[in-house]
Amino acid sequence: MPPDKILVLAPNWVGDVVMATPAFRALRASFPAAEITLVIRPYVRKVLDGAPWFDRIVPFDRRRKGSLADAVRVIRRFRAQGFDLAVVFPNAFSTALLARLGGARKRVGYVRDRRAFLLTKAIPRPGEEPGGPGAFQPVYMADYYLDLAKAAGAEPAGRLLELFLTPETERKTRALFSDLGVGDRDRLVGLNPGAAFGSSKCWMPERFAEAGDRLAERLGARCLVLAGPGEEEVQRTIASSMRSGPLVPPPEAVPLDVLKGVVARLDLLVTNDTGPRHFANAFRVPSVVLMGPTDPRYTHSGDERAVVLRADVDCGPCHLKTCPTDHRCMKALTPGMVVEAAEALLSP
Repeated sequence: MPPDKILVLAPNWVGDVVMATPAFRALRASFPAAEITLVIRPYVRKVLDGAPWFDRIVPFDRRRKGSLADAVRVIRRFRAQGFDLAVVFPNAFSTALLARLGGARKRVGYVRDRRAFLLTKAIPRPGEEPGGPGAFQPVYMADYYLDLAKAAGAEPAGRLLELFLTPETERKTRALFSDLGVGDRDRLVGLNPGAAFGSSKCWMPERFAEAGDRLAERLGARCLVLAGPGEEEVQRTIASSMRSGPLVPPPEAVPLDVLKGVVARLDLLVTNDTGPRHFANAFRVPSVVLMGPTDPRYTHSGDERAVVLRADVDCGPCHLKTCPTDHRCMKALTPGMVVEAAEALLSP
């Protein structure tokens, strides 16, 4: 019997939420009559604006100071709703505990963080056997999440990433471009130099500046230097080093919903391996991805319009947030490599 009420506990990070969209789509397509509630961090909420897969969205951040009282309220609310099924996308113990205390009758998640006893269906990671650790195999996260949806009884409805723009988002994006003096026919290249993960994922600002100037000249494009909260300094450093007159929107003018609209309008995105990279994939925008300390198998779909630039180094992939040595994985990537990849992507 299909579930009547489904609780979906979303991933915590922007890129992971985007890569979970095929799983969200599969749950809705497989259970069209179900009432689906999504729990998501407030910061990430705007990524899913306009998505048709959920009946209600509950913003909740278990990491926020004072969140215990919020958790109690959320748990009481969940218990009153009486969920038949909870799909636990994050790998954290606390998220599985939330589903258990919330009273969901069936709880599906991966065997991680010693939490199997909190789940009614605990599935092993790829390459692992139930009941014991094995040789875990890195897999593209969209497929990882799709397998979780399948374990919950859903049938895949395609593996392409998908995002939406609301009329309000489109209005705010048009207003931003008007303020920046961007015309409808302008060719736009986005430079995305930040990464919430940590500094190890970040290419050097001076190389972003050089690549931007060369792309502006070679492609006849205008460059837009993007930045998230706390990334203002690197944005200023890049913009002040460029000769081509880059566009520099303040981070507060580009929240995540507007960032979707901005990326959807770009002709090309040059980016570290971070959330906006997956926005580009979802909107089929070509991208050049600078990949440093992380394994590309987690994030490269194989069907995106992207060139992933990566150097094989003896210390990688390390998955460390900060580099303890000389950041050789990113220093090996040059502006010339970016320009060559961009021209290949944009050639007729």
